[in-house]
Amino acid sequence: MRLKGIENEPELQRILWACYNYWQSASSLPSSERVICYSWVLRPYKDRFGVKFHQSKLRRLTELGFLSPVDVSRGGRRCYYKIGDPDQVDNLLKKWGMH
Repeated sequence: MRLKGIENEPELQRILWACYNYWQSASSLPSSERVICYSWVLRPYKDRFGVKFHQSKLRRLTELGFLSPVDVSRGGRRCYYKIGDPDQVDNLLKKWGMH
């Protein structure tokens, strides 16, 4: 994970929070089977921060190594991601006061 790309980007930190929040809510599944997608994390993000974010921000988190794509639905309309290192993401969110 490249921290320099997110340390001074509050929006990316908030999006990472929404991803992690959704990922945690799927705790009935083993962590290796949990996935997220844009439409699933958009609601918790909007509920907490009052605005939406563009789907391209998930690709940016992928470029930085926080997410990794795992599947694309038929027609490419929905991309699913995994969180690369949930423990490190949790620690970073605590550091940024996002819990």
